[in-house]
Amino acid sequence: MSARLAQFDSLLSRRRAARTTTTTTLPVQAPRTLRDPWGEPVAEFSRFPSDLELLKAAHRLQSDDWIGALADDGQSHRLNAAWRLALLRADRHGRARVTRDVGPQWLSSPRVARPGERPAALRRELHAAAVQQLWLAGWKLV
Repeated sequence: MSARLAQFDSLLSRRRAARTTTTTTLPVQAPRTLRDPWGEPVAEFSRFPSDLELLKAAHRLQSDDWIGALADDGQSHRLNAAWRLALLRADRHGRARVTRDVGPQWLSSPRVARPGERPAALRRELHAAAVQQLWLAGWKLV
């Protein structure tokens, strides 16, 4: 019985050793830097960022700001609502606002959605459309 336990123990230790050597030999990804249209670095990411992480960094969102999908009443078609990605900045308690406009800052073009469409899919499409607008404006991830 002890011989079987010793064999099992050696098998486990070999697997553990093989697992640690494979994890240490993985290539380390270089950090990715988000640059604005003027070439200034805005944020650095250790892994490839999601669309939402890119938007938060590019628009310099703070903890009390809100980003999400809002219905754009001016773009609706019959019963189908047009949705856009919007950014609402919180008041900064006496400090100047980032924008003079009261209300949402639209980050994406309108997208008509049918009733019953999954909200997560709509959000992903709006995030992707907003990131596409960043790239068209000259932002780069290098």
